[in-house]
Amino acid sequence: MSKLVYFGHACFLIESPDYRLIIDPYAHDTVPNLKLPANLVADKVICSHDHADHNARHLVKLSSKKPQIDHFFLPVPHDREEGMERGFNNINVINVDGYQVVHLGDTGCVPETAILLKFKNCDVLLAPINGQYTINPQELKLIVEIVNPRIVIPMHYFNEKKQSGYPDGDMFSLFKKEFPGAQLLNSDTLDLKAWKDYKGALIFNKYRQ
Repeated sequence: MSKLVYFGHACFLIESPDYRLIIDPYAHDTVPNLKLPANLVADKVICSHDHADHNARHLVKLSSKKPQIDHFFLPVPHDREEGMERGFNNINVINVDGYQVVHLGDTGCVPETAILLKFKNCDVLLAPINGQYTINPQELKLIVEIVNPRIVIPMHYFNEKKQSGYPDGDMFSLFKKEFPGAQLLNSDTLDLKAWKDYKGALIFNKYRQ
């Protein structure tokens, strides 16, 4: 049974029968009103880039396991100026138990079509919508039209209810306008098998702290 667990911002745990993989853990005091749980354990950590709100490897205790993970990454600009402002970011593509999960990290502009086609028809697209530091919901819609992911999950946005994340001018509401059929997942965990027949946008209504 493979699962995605959301820790807020852009941090996820991919949990499979073979390994636990953490993506983009954030350092304490880098994301307003968010803090990673203590004693977080994984077999591997992947960071999209080396900004403190994405690269807190030191907060994750690594096990002694060395699992084989089917994974590749695609470098793209972190900004709309070819990386001149914030450098580069890696899109991470993970194939887990027959599902392809794509984490866009802090992708800052719509990537070239040739890059997007490398994960066309993926199962899950984890996408930032901040708009200032990353793509916005309209740009995400352009990406989705090319990639055709089965499930789109927003991340890296301001949560009004919890007052967490970076203020972004209410990109969450804009996301819901661009993806009007989005469903709320009243959990911090997505069971990939349980949602294997779903197509559309999903929003984590909770995150693990």
